[in-house]
Amino acid sequence: MERIHIAKLKNHIGEEVRVRGVVDTIRDQGKIIFLVLRDRSGQVQSVAWHADEEVFKIAKSLTHESVVDIIGEVKEAKQVECGYEVGIKELKIDSLAKAPLPITIEEAHTENISALDKRLDYRWVDLRSKKNSLMMDISTLLGQSLRTYCFDKGLIEIQAPRIISAASESGASVFEVKYFDGKAYLAQSPQFHKQMGIASGLEGVFNMGPVFRAEKSFTTRHLTEYVSFDVELGYIDSYKDVCLFEQEMIKSVLGVMKEKYGEVIKEVFGAEVKVPEGDFPMFTVEQAKEKLAEAGIESKSTGNFSPEEEKSMGEIVEEETGFEFFFMTDYPHARRAFYHMKDSENPSVALGFDLFWKGLEITTGAQREHRVGHLRANAKERGNAGSPMEEYFEYFEYGCPPHGGFAIGLERLLMKLLNLNTILEATYLPNTPNRLGKLLARKK
Repeated sequence: MERIHIAKLKNHIGEEVRVRGVVDTIRDQGKIIFLVLRDRSGQVQSVAWHADEEVFKIAKSLTHESVVDIIGEVKEAKQVECGYEVGIKELKIDSLAKAPLPITIEEAHTENISALDKRLDYRWVDLRSKKNSLMMDISTLLGQSLRTYCFDKGLIEIQAPRIISAASESGASVFEVKYFDGKAYLAQSPQFHKQMGIASGLEGVFNMGPVFRAEKSFTTRHLTEYVSFDVELGYIDSYKDVCLFEQEMIKSVLGVMKEKYGEVIKEVFGAEVKVPEGDFPMFTVEQAKEKLAEAGIESKSTGNFSPEEEKSMGEIVEEETGFEFFFMTDYPHARRAFYHMKDSENPSVALGFDLFWKGLEITTGAQREHRVGHLRANAKERGNAGSPMEEYFEYFEYGCPPHGGFAIGLERLLMKLLNLNTILEATYLPNTPNRLGKLLARKK
């Protein structure tokens, strides 16, 4: 008999069906046992009676979170919320769960760091909670919506290699790996290969996949491995063309999220999905620093922003403009990647931007330097010249259009969408400096 998902049982009242799932709740009433069964589509109450000795004995042996296979009749039951239940005729245990469980699945935990660490150690159990299950549904649609927007705009999807011969960013934050008799690096970004796509004549490309950062950052916003959504656009006139593409992409994606999950996100996560209208505000670094100074927010750097400054600037912009999003431009070129193009009128400034949402940087983007002579000069300034970079420089020696692009960390995007307290909660299985699956200190 073919399995039926629980959500479809309402169409089979009076019929014999087969359901498979996890035992969510057990209520032993002596001569009757109620089993609440759960699958990805919903929950249903099933009933085992004492009169059926074989079924009753199996039901008696069950533990919470055991996986079962049930054949039974769907009967009307006005005493239960959904209006029906399954009378068990056959009961098979696919997998008996060990008891007790290592964590309480639906227990609140986000304000307790040690509790969160333990939940993450048992992430496959933690993800069974209603909240986390919904988070995974939303995460799936988020990635799909980003990809769909790019498909609809005619961009080509690429899968850049994750093992590369030269570091694409600062060498200090790269994972070095043994590659046969030599060495290679885990990609910090698909940046070089996105640009290769533009040089290949693809004109516009995108890439969604893992990237790796060997940074010992113990914060609520950093991971050593995360999913990056990258876009690169050819034949642009300015980095502002890139800003416009991302702005409209964000609007489209949030519209999709609001339509399908807006109400449930508000109910479960307490977050309102707001779809922006009009152009996002844009500020230079200098303008932002002035606003922060006026608000009494101390700054420790002229060319960058602390988490406190980002948060405060987000609050200032939302109060002044009503926007949760804003672009920041005119960063010092020395603070940006060497492949960012310099402003021809002020070479100390990079032609790039960051996008902030709810007081957190979610994107870095720029117009890239496509003129190989200028690119080599930029790399030399940073000490990045030499043989490891020659393959990259070659991408621009045989003709390459003006281009630019950006990268979004999907976990950061999801964290802000759901107003989660830490990026760890927005990640399927987070890796950090002290965590590889499980907390490293606990693996000893």
